[in-house]
Amino acid sequence: MYYGEKPMQQPGQDTSYPAIIDTGSSQLSIPPDVFDKIRGEWQAALPNLDCTSDKTFCHVKDSCENVAPKLKPVGFQMSDYVFEINPEQYLYKSSHKKCYFVVHKCRLPGKNKNLFLIGDAFLKHFYSVYDFDKDTLSLGINQHSSGKVSMYKPGSRPENLVKAMTSVEGDGGLVTQEEKSEDLVQTSVSVTNATKTH
Repeated sequence: MYYGEKPMQQPGQDTSYPAIIDTGSSQLSIPPDVFDKIRGEWQAALPNLDCTSDKTFCHVKDSCENVAPKLKPVGFQMSDYVFEINPEQYLYKSSHKKCYFVVHKCRLPGKNKNLFLIGDAFLKHFYSVYDFDKDTLSLGINQHSSGKVSMYKPGSRPENLVKAMTSVEGDGGLVTQEEKSEDLVQTSVSVTNATKTH
């Protein structure tokens, strides 16, 4: 997992955790040790961050419009790509003049606590193809999410992600409009066996 360009887990040093693509969840649950690292980053940017009064979600008593510019995107590395969502996509405006974070600590018991549960806050931005015969899931950026999310190879995060890649149907799969013939914007991750994510 990344916070902006900063890894919250070091491949080869920190543990890789299984990830479950959960179409029935609206949030993003992450392992406790990874959550503690990203919460530290949020607290540095938002001294008034409250992660204790609500059992599950951190929040700030401010509008999400004021909170989002102080935060960085979060990225999930699955297979050969990092899938990144902007702060506006992981913040939720409540009716109580609070801004909630939908990325939270996984609270499942026992060994299941160390899972990434990837829900709708992430999935609604990516066109997904489930191939149960080949045991793969292919992801590409939805056109309606242009500028809200991005995907790139690890270590090659573009400096300016204002122009997020937009997926379109192509002969070879999902490709970017800007680089139709050059880079295939498709990745395969396991569906029936939990995939590892960083």
